[in-house]
Amino acid sequence: MWYKTENGEAIKFPEYEESGNYVILRKDFRLVEETEERPMHYEWMEWQMTKEQYEVYQQMSSLIDEQSAALVELAELVSEGV
Repeated sequence: MWYKTENGEAIKFPEYEESGNYVILRKDFRLVEETEERPMHYEWMEWQMTKEQYEVYQQMSSLIDEQSAALVELAELVSEGV
């Protein structure tokens, strides 16, 4: 499950990282400007999962991408016929 996280400095972590039997995915990076209370830093969405869970995630992501592309193509065909 994706959850919001942040660091305390202006270093952008990698989008994909392996640590032992775990995979860490990161997306939606946002650089937060410095304030009086905090230095410049990054916020992002992160998901930590086992390597087995990541394999399932990859398979499902591929299927979702294919279905999304097919739906877009179908919508274009329908709109051309209107």
